[in-house]
Formats: sequence, C-alpha cells, structure tokens
Amino acid sequence: MCKKNFIVAILATLVLSSALAQGGLKYRGFSGGMMVHTGYLKSNSFDLQTIQGNYITTSKVEGMPFGIGGAARLHFGKHLRVGGEGYVSNLRYGVKGTTSSVSWGGVLADCVWPLGRWWPFAGVLVGGGAVEHVILQAEPAPDFVAESNAAYREYTFMALAPMVGIEYAMSEKIHLTFKMDYVINLSNPQDDFPSGPRFFLGFMFYRLDD
Repeated sequence: MCKKNFIVAILATLVLSSALAQGGLKYRGFSGGMMVHTGYLKSNSFDLQTIQGNYITTSKVEGMPFGIGGAARLHFGKHLRVGGEGYVSNLRYGVKGTTSSVSWGGVLADCVWPLGRWWPFAGVLVGGGAVEHVILQAEPAPDFVAESNAAYREYTFMALAPMVGIEYAMSEKIHLTFKMDYVINLSNPQDDFPSGPRFFLGFMFYRLDD
C-alpha cells in the first residue's frame, strides 16, 4: 500500500508541477527532510469477541503515538509548494505488546509565507494509508509459544490530512520545522481507528533559486 501511495504521489506531483509551470508560476527549487512526531490519539470503543462470537470485553485505542517520516516539496513562486510525504505512527497501549500502527502518505500541497526567518505554512495531504492493530488480553507468552488471547486487524483507507506549521530558517539551506496535522479516514471508518492531533519536529533542507 505504501509503495503504491508513493508512486501515485510522485506521478501526481509531476503532472501538477508541469501544469503549474505552464500556468506561469516559476519553479524555484526544492526542499525535503525528515520529522519525528507524537501527539494524542483516541478511537471509539470496540468489542472483542471469541471466534464463536461471544463477547469478551470492550476496549479503546488511546495514548501518545511515536513515529517518523518525511516530506519532499517543489517550490513555485513565492508561496506555493507541492510534493509528497509519508509517515508511520505506532501507539502502544493497554497490555504489553498491544500496538496500533498507522502508516499514510500521498500528495502534499501547501502555501508558505516567508516572514524573515519565520516561515508559517498551511496545507493538506491527500492519499492513503493502512492500519495494523495487534491486541493482547494478557502478558505475552515466552518465545515460540503460540498466543490464544490475541487479535489482529489490518485495513486500508483513503486519507485526508490538513496541517499547519512554521519553519525557522537556521540558514538558507537548513530549516527547523514544526507542524501539526490531523489524519482523517475518509473511505473506511472503523471503531478502532485512532484520531487526534499529531505534532511533528524535524529539519528541512533547501535548495532554492533567488
């Protein structure tokens, strides 16, 4: 899924970049880098059941995720940037070993307003993602012992992620970046999908024409 999203993002970026260039927005260069993130996420409540369909308990994904990813952008004119980005976010909660992992990526477009060394920006990502959810009801058994109290879920979704942030130009080529986003599951809502704000911190490396 992630490879497919990456290829779609690259192709869409090339098409959009060509259209922008023909429309009179001058290409100025590119930027890209890596960011780590955390935040606070929470899902709806969901029921766990046996293979026979008997109710076990009600649970909820809730807590602080930790993850990493990156973005690459092409710059057009003074304000417009288009490109792609992708991230993976892991949230451990409840019994040791219980983990909700969300990966997402896609096409990114944002507007930036350079104000001296401070560059505030706002934009949106459109793409897709995948969820892997491992749920344990008791402490995991020793190595090579099969678990009888575990549940596993996997599904994909179309993602929309609005974002706001600010960059601090440490130099012409290196920016310290802080942003916040909110990943929305557009196509496949599930009770165990964790939603909430994520906060990103990292560095972007620039190569721009004057």
